[in-house]
Amino acid sequence: MPSPALALALLLLAASIAASQAETKCLDSVASPSAAPAPPTSNTTNSSAFQANVLTLLNALPRAAAPTGFASLSLGTGRDRAFVRGLCRGDTTPSECLASLQAGVLDSRGKCASNRSVASWYDKCYITYADTNATNNYNYEVRSLDVLSDIPTSFDRSSHDQEFYSLLDRLVARAASAGGTGEAKFATGEAVYAPNGTMYGLAECMRDLSGEECNQCLQLLLTPMPSCCNGYQGGTVQNFNCRLRVQAYAYYDLALDAPPSAAAPPGPISSLGKRRLQQVILDVGISVGTLLVLVVVLACVFRQRRRIKANKENQDNAGDGMNYISLEALRAATSNFSINNKLGEGGFGEVFKGELQDGTKIAVKRLLKDSAQGLDELKNELMLANRLKHKNLVQLLGVCLREKLMVYEYMPNGSLHTSLFSSEKAHQLDWTKRSMVISGIARGLLYLHQESRLKVIHRDLKPSNILLDLDMTPKISDFGLSRAFGGDQSMDITKRPVGTIGYMSPEYAYCGQVSTKSDMYSFGVIVLEIVTGRRNNRSVEDDTACRSLLSYVWEKWSAGSMEGVVDPSLAGRYPDSEVRNCVQIGLLCVQRNPSARPTASEVVVMLDSHSMSMTMRTPPRPAFCFAQPGIISPSLSYHSNLDAPGSSNDVTISDVQPR
Repeated sequence: MPSPALALALLLLAASIAASQAETKCLDSVASPSAAPAPPTSNTTNSSAFQANVLTLLNALPRAAAPTGFASLSLGTGRDRAFVRGLCRGDTTPSECLASLQAGVLDSRGKCASNRSVASWYDKCYITYADTNATNNYNYEVRSLDVLSDIPTSFDRSSHDQEFYSLLDRLVARAASAGGTGEAKFATGEAVYAPNGTMYGLAECMRDLSGEECNQCLQLLLTPMPSCCNGYQGGTVQNFNCRLRVQAYAYYDLALDAPPSAAAPPGPISSLGKRRLQQVILDVGISVGTLLVLVVVLACVFRQRRRIKANKENQDNAGDGMNYISLEALRAATSNFSINNKLGEGGFGEVFKGELQDGTKIAVKRLLKDSAQGLDELKNELMLANRLKHKNLVQLLGVCLREKLMVYEYMPNGSLHTSLFSSEKAHQLDWTKRSMVISGIARGLLYLHQESRLKVIHRDLKPSNILLDLDMTPKISDFGLSRAFGGDQSMDITKRPVGTIGYMSPEYAYCGQVSTKSDMYSFGVIVLEIVTGRRNNRSVEDDTACRSLLSYVWEKWSAGSMEGVVDPSLAGRYPDSEVRNCVQIGLLCVQRNPSARPTASEVVVMLDSHSMSMTMRTPPRPAFCFAQPGIISPSLSYHSNLDAPGSSNDVTISDVQPR
């Protein structure tokens, strides 16, 4: 099997080939199919600011659209405002979507530089940009036609035509049935015609269309089908908002094909037969209803039992599928867990530095034999770390269950806490490195919240749990307190919140409500700490006051001044616009209302497009904002220690209170 890197390279190569064969349309203002005129656009007075906004959005588009297959972005104001949309074919995976859009962006950049309405069609993705987002009103007319070879004379022409239009009607109805905007509007299917021919069809709409608008768009594409594709084995008709395609070969995942057509309706029934049928239906309905209720109750009971059993088996067999490392090898690597190799210590045990025989440097977690604290956290971390793979997460290298040892990659630069709050090391974190750390943490959260097989909430995100490799790339660590969600679950209630004061969101600290927005609050605090070089759970004034970092930064932001906010160790060497952008993102993440905080994907887009700070929302007063001297409620004292240093160098250790 090829390595992931080789697979990605081949995918990018394939996408690049598809992009080179794509068609790009440079459009002026487009006429509406209705009587209403199109919104005025002009190519003669095209501004460089508009094109700059387009390039910024194109660069951010692939990562914004890859997780869900669609994204609609905008940037700028007035005539310079640009709108960019990206859509991946409904049968593509997130990695295929990312690669196709990246190749498509490379292909489309620079083309049609003088135009303000451009559309590029590729095999597996679709990119458009314009100076208006009112596409639903005037971009329905056909923009591209493509046909294949003639139908062989041996085929039954009438059978082909009948199946051809029947297939298209079914696909249009299915694609438009998705309903609301934001839902995938994609349908595929096949049809057989005499004597042995098979055709494969596809219908798809942009996701910012409603179901009715999708149907209108596809119906307009059906009109030119006879003139373009009649007598041919297949063809493609597409415009700014939708696409119809029929080919004589399978070009999509056949598992997505439409179900067989419904059977023909039954014949007429006599009056006596109707009465008997109604009685039978009533009797059967009562019986089936009672049975259904019983089945549902039993299914819920069995499902709960299986869930409890599965959770226990997952914990007991957490090491399955892992790389097992012998105790002897780890003793040799750590000089028998020598005190000289000790990196830190927490409630669950100790962490040691080591080196395997092949030269791989490792960090080994060891649970204390006589301590029950941390056992559940260690099992939880083992399960999650075995499944989570991302460049911004610390990599689990192996496990030794004999002594409850976990082996991780070694992070030579320690934790972000050590580098950021140490007077000896803070000057090593210039703004470029700090910006890279902020972006890396956001991408790690995006993977945990949206892109991984499990939706994972970290619950203890803080600088001491962000480790830095040799190149200062940030890696999120310590998943002992993390919570994995399944299916469509978006929030949970925990009886005893755990974490670190200063990084816990208000709804989690007070009510136990944990969600992805809890992590985004912690991320916002970390961003403000990286910019200022100050700790949030330390007063920024003297010891007699309780003036948090959030209060201090927000007061400065509200006054329109950043004086005294940025870390003095940067000595003024930083781009002012990027710093303001990060401060604004941090303040948006620490809002009191969880639903108002941005998601990880939105933060990634905002970080990749620094010029978007002017179009972002104005941050309101943050949660836990103490403008006057005061005291944090004692009810928070049981959650964790205020200090929470973690260890002597903060290596992958959570500081939690005994339970």
